[in-house]
Amino acid sequence: MLAKRLLSAYLVSTIMVGTACAEDTATLNGPIDTRMGRIELQGGYPDAQSVGKIYDEIDFQRASQAYIWATPIVSMEALRLGNKRDWGVDYNDVGLVDGYTTPAVGALTGNNTTIYAGIFTDLGRDGPVVIDSPIGVYGVIDDFWQRPVVEVGPFGPDKGKGGKFLLLPPAYTGPVPAGYLPARSKTNQTFFIGRSFVKDGDIKTAVDTLARLKVYPLSKADNPPETRILKAGSKPMDSIPPSGFDYWKLLSGALDKEPVEERDRFFHAMLKPLGLEKGKPFAPDDRQRKLLADAAQVGFLMAQITSMAPRLANAPSYPGTHWEWVLTLKPDQEAAGYTELDERTDYTFEAITVADGMIKKIPGAGSQYMSAAKDKEGEWLEGGKAYTLHVPADVPAKEFWAVTVYDAMTRSMIKTDAMKAGVSSHDELVPNPDGSIDVHFGPKSPEKDKNWVKTLPGRGWFAYFRWYGPTEKFFDKSWSCRISSLNCSVNA
Repeated sequence: MLAKRLLSAYLVSTIMVGTACAEDTATLNGPIDTRMGRIELQGGYPDAQSVGKIYDEIDFQRASQAYIWATPIVSMEALRLGNKRDWGVDYNDVGLVDGYTTPAVGALTGNNTTIYAGIFTDLGRDGPVVIDSPIGVYGVIDDFWQRPVVEVGPFGPDKGKGGKFLLLPPAYTGPVPAGYLPARSKTNQTFFIGRSFVKDGDIKTAVDTLARLKVYPLSKADNPPETRILKAGSKPMDSIPPSGFDYWKLLSGALDKEPVEERDRFFHAMLKPLGLEKGKPFAPDDRQRKLLADAAQVGFLMAQITSMAPRLANAPSYPGTHWEWVLTLKPDQEAAGYTELDERTDYTFEAITVADGMIKKIPGAGSQYMSAAKDKEGEWLEGGKAYTLHVPADVPAKEFWAVTVYDAMTRSMIKTDAMKAGVSSHDELVPNPDGSIDVHFGPKSPEKDKNWVKTLPGRGWFAYFRWYGPTEKFFDKSWSCRISSLNCSVNA
């Protein structure tokens, strides 16, 4: 009897297992639909064609994310190459914009209200480098991931009195002579961006101040070579990061010069199967080239919305408006528990160089920036429509304020036949009876044309509002306008 019962149980279990195996076999063979398309399975394994499809998807997704990760360093490399190609500015030269920057200069959110000078260094080639800055220069030296190495001016160790800044390479262990202001960079390449404010329209004095900058390797400090000062004048320059496959060529060149940081090792691993590996020639095959080009297109769009439509909690600057803080990141790009990937993309997709003085809340000093890419209804700003920005009287800026218009694609000053991309308190604007000012944007000139910035139909744009020397009313938000969103007044 017991034997019969055991045999019956065995037969039942065998039938059940056989049924289960039959059902599992049905699901392990044949097609399944996924986000990357239909995948054919053979006994649970993707077939040979599907294996290639899945690897293509792996590499595409990795490259798309690597595009976002690389945004800061590619922007720096594009700026360096643009300076060298178009203005002849090389390492240890001073590139001086000896007048207000115009839309002829293609630079990420370039400023048309300040006189600028730039210096690139290669500490891997030259070892420690000295930048001798005179009184009256304000700025920052960033590494090539756009992290501040040291500030120059009131927020820096020179306290605004000028000094000899000594830039040290990442692995430098040598002596630091007395009389210098040492600062260690995490990258071999650095970029110094310095400015001098124009007082009472005196551009020449601002230019002359920046022309006294000196730069040379520490190894030549006993007999420094004369610093080349290259004045840009009205020469055009293009430093906008390239699209498509060329983006990766710039990245490869930049990464080859820099140490691999612990935080970035996974990204280097993700790019290796795509032919981009530090220390090796960048020679991807046809498959890799296509994937990289496709990923650059998608990566651009991902970076663009991260920047122009951020989902960061600290992005909104005034509740109920579409004005946002330009800088949502910390200067070192590090938060508790993670590195600020989205925050730095938010900024470095549209702008370049970070300084503590752009973030610190110190009334009467530094600068503060807000941006707007949407009107009061939340629609993207479009060049074929007319808009008005009402700026109330008594703008809380000790030095001056400015509003500048940028193209949505290039993130550079909008380029029209008017060659005017913004207005500022330096201009002879037409005020309203109460002292407020209405700034107009659109394709056709309104009655108050001195307050007008021309835009281009069919092209999106965004605006920066800059406060230089923001006062307490800026920080406590008691200024009466509450920075209202741009108002679309007329549909073209």
